[in-house]
Amino acid sequence: MIKLRHIFFALVTAVVLAGCVEPPVEEMNNAIAAVSRAENDPDVVNYAANALARAREALSQMQAEADAKRYDAAKRLAADAQTLAEKALSDSRAAALRVREEAESAVRAMQNAITETDQTLANARRSRPAGVDVNRLEQDFAAARATADQAVIAQTESRYREAIEKSQTVRSSLSAITSSLSQTVIAASRKK
Repeated sequence: MIKLRHIFFALVTAVVLAGCVEPPVEEMNNAIAAVSRAENDPDVVNYAANALARAREALSQMQAEADAKRYDAAKRLAADAQTLAEKALSDSRAAALRVREEAESAVRAMQNAITETDQTLANARRSRPAGVDVNRLEQDFAAARATADQAVIAQTESRYREAIEKSQTVRSSLSAITSSLSQTVIAASRKK
């Protein structure tokens, strides 16, 4: 009988304690704030969308657990959501830095290629090699320079992916110009 009373008392105590457990409001608010910071950071949206999606999912699961009054699970998921949101911010900063450096390198290489192609075209203008449509090549060069200007603007406006793409387009155009001149010069030298 005494054992039965102890068991009953233990059960009542457990039920009362379980009923008094409160949701982890502070942890949940911290998680919501962290995910919100990540959602409002343009670098996260551009460079860490997957990590942000995982943070949002943890936040959603946290809310479901809190609604079901499973506060231990809600607290664990709040910590997960906060960690994932902070990781998204960190990862996005690193990715943005890599893309910025890649854009700077691409624009620098593009500008070097413009200088080299301009010199090659200047030589072609002076020597007027037979079979070379210098006017068409100069038009192609002018179009490439206009795209190069757009690449530089994109870089200065932090549109790094666009700067990289435009720089690659320009280098491809310049390569075609140089290749056209080289093939003509080689063909002319074979005729001699």
